[in-house]
Amino acid sequence: MKNSEPTVKKDAGLQTREKNRTMVSPSVDIFEDNNMLTLVADLPGVTRDNMELGIDKNILTIQGQVSRVAEGNPLYREFGDMGYHRRFNLPDNLELDQTRAELKDGVLTLSFPKAAAAKPRRIEVTVH
Repeated sequence: MKNSEPTVKKDAGLQTREKNRTMVSPSVDIFEDNNMLTLVADLPGVTRDNMELGIDKNILTIQGQVSRVAEGNPLYREFGDMGYHRRFNLPDNLELDQTRAELKDGVLTLSFPKAAAAKPRRIEVTVH
């Protein structure tokens, strides 16, 4: 049986330390209609240059880094270097080569078109 739903890991609030960088799982919303699967991720402070997106064997990986640099010597810091990391298993019924990605104001929107075979069809009935 093929997977038709994206698998979402239940670690949305997880924070870990990785080489002096806090790693956070970004909050994500997933929407689906007849033609598209859309994933919206909150990545505040991440720029296009500090983000990596990848799909390998139907596994989507989202990574982003945020560096807060201020002039002078810090006397006290609550904000430091941090990163975002999240993975999803994507369903088989998507046209992954037609994926679109947009980053605007710290919000990443990924659009995955569905394959023609996965879209609902209407069958006309002929009456004799």
